Amino acid sequence: MKLDYSHIDLSKGPGQIKNAFAILKSTPNFIRQHKLWKGFGEHKWVLIFSIVIASLFTLTLYNDIYDYIFPSIKDSIDIPTEGIDETIGTVKNAMADIPADTKANLLDTEEKLNQVKESLKEKNKPLFSGSLKFLLLIFLEVFIFHFSVKTNNILTNENKVLSFKDFVKAQKRMIIVMGRKWIAGLLMFILVSILCALSGMNAFKDVIMFFVYGFYLGFAFLDNYLEQFDFTIKKSVKCIQTHFGASAFFGILASLLMSIPFIGPLITPILFGIAATRYGHASRLEMQK
Repeated sequence: MKLDYSHIDLSKGPGQIKNAFAILKSTPNFIRQHKLWKGFGEHKWVLIFSIVIASLFTLTLYNDIYDYIFPSIKDSIDIPTEGIDETIGTVKNAMADIPADTKANLLDTEEKLNQVKESLKEKNKPLFSGSLKFLLLIFLEVFIFHFSVKTNNILTNENKVLSFKDFVKAQKRMIIVMGRKWIAGLLMFILVSILCALSGMNAFKDVIMFFVYGFYLGFAFLDNYLEQFDFTIKKSVKCIQTHFGASAFFGILASLLMSIPFIGPLITPILFGIAATRYGHASRLEMQK
């Protein structure tokens, strides 16, 4: 399938970030003005569930960060490295009947690829790199979608009432979206690891992946808005790609704020779900269907 990114205008990114920042900055006041928390605390199980999820997220995240900084010998999650193995094999096959200086370069390349493979197996922390935050959005999707729809009702002066079927549909969609982003993130991690190793820029690997996962998180927030206008995931992808600046801004900042113990995991998804809805309405994303 041919990839087409002609619809993306990189020059619009800075303006999108500026607009997203202004909307996010005014979102707390929007929440207070319209008292969006009303009705949220009527069901005690909702609050208990939210607190438990936020606590578990905080505990797991900080344990993961500790292990990342102070690695210990333990079983690691299996990472698919078949593509790297094939590349190493290709390098070995290319070494026959070539000049000595060229062979030395290929040997150096093989060594770097082996280092990438080992780092994928021993040092990669999938939860630290973004997967844990994907799970958090999945668990809290019911609340994110609730506030997104409630916000859109205010902005459009409507009174859409969600049914149990709507929440189930939203939950299924979030699982699909985050599942695809997890796979895409894993493939990107392998690609970035190889490129950084070959170029001697391993120090930038985690920084690059932080921005990649940030964009994916921002995508989930904006997708909640487009879902209300019956966008398919495919159409949502194309629409959000044109607003990559806002998506990256929301996701990166949300990723940072989620690291605040207890309060971050609980408040951040709802805050950014509301902000993304307001951005979608202001930018009229639904008109790009």
